[in-house]
Amino acid sequence: MVDILNTFVAIILSVVALTPIFLLVILLNRSKVRTGTDPAVIQKLEDMDATIASDTNTALEQVSAKLGDFEARIADLEDARVNIKGFKK
Repeated sequence: MVDILNTFVAIILSVVALTPIFLLVILLNRSKVRTGTDPAVIQKLEDMDATIASDTNTALEQVSAKLGDFEARIADLEDARVNIKGFKK
């Protein structure tokens, strides 16, 4: 029984010790492979990023303006609120 337990512990320890080594070797081998990225693709992606950023900024400005109008309307409604005093008994 002790031999079986020792065998299981040895297997677990070998897996725990060897797995990071195998993963590191695989990672190092993949990092050596260089894929050439076309500069035109990079430029197109940067242009898309700039377009998205400008569209987002425009949308945020519109939302901010609408929120300002909404706050102004709420303030006007609060100012126009009238307390009715004729129904007290």
